[in-house]
Amino acid sequence: MSDTQVHSVGLLGYGAIGSEVAEAIDRGVAGRTVLRSILCRDLDKHAADIKHHSGVIFTNDPQKFFDSPAQIYIEAAGQDVLREYGPRILEFGCDLIITSIGAFTNDAFFNQMVDTADKYDSRMLLASGALPAVDWMSAAAPSGVESISITQIKPVKSWIHTPASELVNLHTLAESTCFFEGTAREAARMFPKSSNITAMLALATIGLDHTRVKLFADPINPQMKTIVEFKSKVGHLTVECQGIPTQKNPSTGANVPLSVIKALRNMTSTVFYGI
Repeated sequence: MSDTQVHSVGLLGYGAIGSEVAEAIDRGVAGRTVLRSILCRDLDKHAADIKHHSGVIFTNDPQKFFDSPAQIYIEAAGQDVLREYGPRILEFGCDLIITSIGAFTNDAFFNQMVDTADKYDSRMLLASGALPAVDWMSAAAPSGVESISITQIKPVKSWIHTPASELVNLHTLAESTCFFEGTAREAARMFPKSSNITAMLALATIGLDHTRVKLFADPINPQMKTIVEFKSKVGHLTVECQGIPTQKNPSTGANVPLSVIKALRNMTSTVFYGI
């Protein structure tokens, strides 16, 4: 593709992530892209947005969505949607930006997606989401990793309607409390809407079964805190970041859609930052 070509985008999902990405494309801050189509569940819920995105195919019909092909697709709708439509998109020979990284805790599905991408000359682009410093750690990992861990501390409301409520009484917590400790595979599988970040770290470094995870519910701090500790033969890294939940979904960090927007800029612009 020419560097000056405008790339058409198909967006799966119009929630906390998808709506922000769509708005960024409209404002011209997501690289050389144009929004072609949006696939969502509830059209009535988004009646005002349908009018706002005039000229964009806004539908809950998958066939209508795919009848208007795009060059880049973005999955921002959850693991079930990725499993249902991911292989089909890769068969088009298109690039697919993926936010629901936790779906890849299933090795068979991950291998299926990789094999499909290889066969049809397409690409799976795993969004870094709320994970800090993934470029540095991914570069250092082949040197040999001595240890790696990630701790997620989120407000109590971020864990409501998740299995956390079965592990600890979220409504009576008086202080930040660890309710889960295990591997990235376990964390991302148990908390598919809250811990995609753990799967991203694991897949980018030493694997799902060797990355240690702790999850905390905090009744006091309204922000999200992520702490990563990484030791390798070429260097050590400790990073702590404070994130803010999106207004539309308390389980999603506000910087997650920004990571997708950055990916679009890198994919469609002359200069690629952070490769």
